[in-house]
Amino acid sequence: MSLRLAVLGLLDLEPGSGYTLLQRFRHSLGFFWSTTHQQLYRELHSLQQSGWLDCETVAQNGRPDQKVYRLNTDGEAELSRLLLQPAAAMRLRDPWLVKLFSGRRLPNAHLRSELQRQEAQHRQTLQTYLELQRQIAAMPAERRQRYHHPELSLRLGIAIEQSWLQWSEEIANELAP
Repeated sequence: MSLRLAVLGLLDLEPGSGYTLLQRFRHSLGFFWSTTHQQLYRELHSLQQSGWLDCETVAQNGRPDQKVYRLNTDGEAELSRLLLQPAAAMRLRDPWLVKLFSGRRLPNAHLRSELQRQEAQHRQTLQTYLELQRQIAAMPAERRQRYHHPELSLRLGIAIEQSWLQWSEEIANELAP
C-alpha cells in the first residue's frame, strides 16, 4: 500500500484540509499504516501537481488561509487504478514477540510484567476501535454508507485485539509462578 492510495482513499470519503486529513489518518488508517505530517503534505502537493486533486483556498479569521482538497474525476480514476493493484499480505512486526521468543533468559516475573503492560495497551486499543465502530454506527445513513469499507477494516482490528488478549491470557497462565 502506498501513502498515495491512503490519501486518495481519505479524500474519497470527504474533502479536507491537510490538517483535517492528518487527524482523520491518525484515527483510522494510522492504526495500521504510518505517515508523518511532512509526508502527508508532500503527498497532497504531489497529488495536486498530478492533477488528481482540486484545491480551494478558504479564508479564516485571524489565521492563515486554509487549503481544502477534494478528489476530482482524474483522482477518482487514479484511486480506482491503485485499488485494482494486488496488495501485499500483512506481515507482523512486534518487538514484544521478539522479546518473548528470546525470553528464556529472563525471569518469568519480568515477562509477566511486560505482558501486563502489553495487555493494557491492547485493551486501550480495543476500546478505541470499539468507540470508532460505535461512532460509525451512529452516523446518518448516507454518511455511514460511505464509511462501510473503513468499518470492515476496523472489524479486523477489533478481531486482532480480541485474539491478542485471549492469547495473552493463555500465556499468562504459563508464565505464572
